[in-house]
Amino acid sequence: MRVLVVGVGRVGAHVLKQLRKNPGLEVLTVDPREEPFAVKEGLIPFVDYDADLTAVGLEPVIEAARPDLVLVTTSREDIGRSGVPGLEILVEALRGELEATSKVPIIAVDRSSITG
Repeated sequence: MRVLVVGVGRVGAHVLKQLRKNPGLEVLTVDPREEPFAVKEGLIPFVDYDADLTAVGLEPVIEAARPDLVLVTTSREDIGRSGVPGLEILVEALRGELEATSKVPIIAVDRSSITG
């Protein structure tokens, strides 16, 4: 099974740790940042795809990666702009648009759904 993790900041790093428990999974990552949290922490050596985290930016990545499942882990905390008004609305809009337009299952993972 091929899983695409969208956003590898703090939430994405937690998701990557959990996915590593199943060595049968092929995990690919996408993030526009030069050195996201999961890379800084040494969980992954690099990001597989550098793309804007928008539905338009992610559509070609999803087509190229051909995942069986997409986990959207972006949050305002991950992109380091927690004080920007309306940013959470933008993040939710991205998730909603991806879920509506993607031909593969999309699951949104946010900080409230993880522990540790």
